[in-house]
Amino acid sequence: MKFFSTPCQEVTVDSIVLRDPVFISDLHLNGDDSDTIDGFLHFLDDVASQHQELVILGDLFDYWVGDDAIETVSVVIEALKKYSEKHSLYIMHGNRDFMMGEDFGKACGATMLADPCVTSNQGVRILLSHGDIWCTDDEVYQKVRRKVRGFWWQWTMLRLPLRKRLDVAENARAKSKATKQDTEASKMDVVNAEVVKTALQKHAHAVIHGHTHQPSIVQLDGPLNRYVLSDWLFKDGRAVRGNYIVISDNKPVLKNIG
Repeated sequence: MKFFSTPCQEVTVDSIVLRDPVFISDLHLNGDDSDTIDGFLHFLDDVASQHQELVILGDLFDYWVGDDAIETVSVVIEALKKYSEKHSLYIMHGNRDFMMGEDFGKACGATMLADPCVTSNQGVRILLSHGDIWCTDDEVYQKVRRKVRGFWWQWTMLRLPLRKRLDVAENARAKSKATKQDTEASKMDVVNAEVVKTALQKHAHAVIHGHTHQPSIVQLDGPLNRYVLSDWLFKDGRAVRGNYIVISDNKPVLKNIG
């Protein structure tokens, strides 16, 4: 693991070509939620294996404190590695797992994507993002986002013992839940004007993102739509929440898990 590294700033892949992708986001996997982990492993075998590429648009994990924590989710890493041996795997940083680095990518056979990233599929240009970069009305969040993605914050964090970093992450997760309860829902959503601005700059025909946990299809300017992925939650072997996107007839199509 690099101790002089800023993983989310080092990713340079911002354009990819896909043939038959499936997109997911916001699984928020952690070792305490075996149901959702089992649901994801089943998804890899049952759904993702039927497509040529799997694209994970951020927050695969509920938090990531450094690549030396890989062993805490070894079952997930091993499953992704197995998948990547026959398929292409792409992973983007989210607001919870932005410290995934080179060792993580190598361990699971993934290509790490910059945020945003453009893909060309069947002649259609699709803009991909985790989505939090467009939540510009939430100024407090954007300030924190800039801080924790900076070199010095991550350099300091990575020099702490693993156990201490895990404690910091747990505390941050609890604080985040409390903050969300006190923040207006509208402030936590993406700003459509910001999405349109980026889409126009990238000459995109559609937008796919996660982060907001509000699965929907939102019409923007003209034929431009943004397709919003859900977060995932499994209980007792069934999906409580969760969806994915495939491409059909040159258009993104939202499908529910289960």
